Amino acid sequence: MRSPVLPLLAAALLVASSSAQAAWVPVLDVNELVIKQVAQFAVLVYGLAHHRDLAYVGVVRGQTEQAVGGGTNFRLVVVAARPDDGGSTAQYDCQVWGVPGSRSDTWKLRRFRKIQS
Repeated sequence: MRSPVLPLLAAALLVASSSAQAAWVPVLDVNELVIKQVAQFAVLVYGLAHHRDLAYVGVVRGQTEQAVGGGTNFRLVVVAARPDDGGSTAQYDCQVWGVPGSRSDTWKLRRFRKIQS
């Protein structure tokens, strides 16, 4: 007769290893299409929600992380311009969650704040 302890121990180890904290990984190419699309999404959603006229300029740097439960977290530093303010630019720290390749209505803008220079 087999001991029920070994299968339970193996299951516990599997659960513990799968719940380990995901690590943030630097974005190697900020000009990669998906990174640019995520940044444009962040600028657009923030502008619409806060009635701000912002135009996407580019991405300075970023990180990605596999989200718990699926999807990807994106942490990006984005440059955006304010056309109504003479085109002045500023950097914004933003965080977006989404599943690359999915519809845009499933994506979430988690954070978007101006970086004080």
